[in-house]
Amino acid sequence: MLASDRDPRSALLSVALALVLLTAGCATLPSSGPTPADIEQEISDAEPPNDVTATVEVRRTVDGETTRYTEAVWLRADGKSRIETSAGGAETVIADDGDERWHYDATHNWATRLETDPNATSYLEGLYEQQKRYLEAYEITATEETTVDGRDAYRVAFDPPDGETIERSISVLIEDTEYVIPLATSEGEPADRSVDRVEVWYDQETLFPVKHAVEGEGVALERTYRNFTVDGGIDDEHFAFDPQAAGANGTHVESVTFPSIDAYETIDAAAAAVPFAVAEPPADALPDAVELDSITSYEFPDENRTQVSLRYRTPDDETVAVTTSDGPRRFAVGGDAVAVGTATGTIAETDAGTEVQWSCGEQTYSVFADEAFDDGTAVAVGESLQTDC
Repeated sequence: MLASDRDPRSALLSVALALVLLTAGCATLPSSGPTPADIEQEISDAEPPNDVTATVEVRRTVDGETTRYTEAVWLRADGKSRIETSAGGAETVIADDGDERWHYDATHNWATRLETDPNATSYLEGLYEQQKRYLEAYEITATEETTVDGRDAYRVAFDPPDGETIERSISVLIEDTEYVIPLATSEGEPADRSVDRVEVWYDQETLFPVKHAVEGEGVALERTYRNFTVDGGIDDEHFAFDPQAAGANGTHVESVTFPSIDAYETIDAAAAAVPFAVAEPPADALPDAVELDSITSYEFPDENRTQVSLRYRTPDDETVAVTTSDGPRRFAVGGDAVAVGTATGTIAETDAGTEVQWSCGEQTYSVFADEAFDDGTAVAVGESLQTDC
């Protein structure tokens, strides 16, 4: 799925998982303490408890501007979760009862309901899986036994790879949801920032990451779990959410349904499964070294819309995606007007690259080109489709 096909309100959960990719830090290795190999093995073998409750303190400093807020979290390994965030008087609630997930903005009395993907990794399991992937990316340089909020913990230092940078945000994609920490300030968008210190504290009993810290050029991010309790038992009722009851002045409710997704071996097979012709660019219109990597159809019941996306990829993981749809996307990128053959469409620059989209009759097309490709790639690929408008 293209980045622009995701529900933008999925970023409401912003900091909840984002630091997991970049957490860890510096410490000394005591002679009688655990070795880096010991810690790595423990983290690799760790399994999440049945449930976790905690109060999370978050501190973010970007170019001297510091933001603090707290989160109350209730997490269960079976997929149920509730996160209540309080930041500068703004209140948000994200509640998932296993069947549906509510995002509630108390300040604006706005609630969004999403169906829960039954095959998705739970929030709690995702935290543990991210730690294992983190070990694959970074090298442990030191460990230390310490405490966090009265609980025994391991403080672990990781060595950020040379050239590791923080760009406009720190984000992580878990299934169809993107959790983002924006790093822009009131002065505008920041330049790329190098990572200098990466640190994580693991609870010794559960290997849960009870504290995270990352520092870079003009950036300091820290997240600490306090009042941390495991296997205390959380009733199902705690994960239920009634948007009308939550909004004293009335709440606007919007439902978003996850699409059904199918993959195909050939473009002909995908075209036979949908009620429209699937646009395919000629090979000479695509950048060098890209090869067809995936063919996927998405059916969006709440939009009464189906699309087929062809994703082309280079060995360096740079992508071009060509999408044919039988209607416009609800969350379209938009942008400036641009000519695509005989059609007039729009072109927009995103953090990831360039996207061009246009409509011809009852069908809508889009081309996304990774930022690594030359300017004009998206338009050139779009024009090669020769859609008759």
